[in-house]
Amino acid sequence: MSFLPYMVLAGLVVVLAVGCAAIALMGIDVSMMRGAGSGAMAGICLMVFSWFTTLKGIKSGEKKNAIGHVLGGFMLRLVVLATGFFLLALTGWGHAGGFAIAFLMAVMTYLALQILVAARNMRGTELTAA
Repeated sequence: MSFLPYMVLAGLVVVLAVGCAAIALMGIDVSMMRGAGSGAMAGICLMVFSWFTTLKGIKSGEKKNAIGHVLGGFMLRLVVLATGFFLLALTGWGHAGGFAIAFLMAVMTYLALQILVAARNMRGTELTAA
């Protein structure tokens, strides 16, 4: 029996609780809702895009290909985070901190899902033998 799903779920609950608390502590107003909404939407769109590319990398059977997709996705998330944060900070259209927190909550949700899918697909290989 593996405790991995329970550990991932517990970590995800903590991340989402801390993110919601941070947004609430910064104050919920129209600007915060715009920033958090745009961050969540950017994270969800990136999650859908990354889902297909990562599954393709995992199913190829090559570790190099799968790791390349994971690292490339990390760099893409970093670029989207920095771009969105600075665009909102410079234009003032929404709260940049709300964007960053909501985007990171979406990214952590996706990473939790990615861990579970990767563990399920790699069961029986040398990666899970430890």
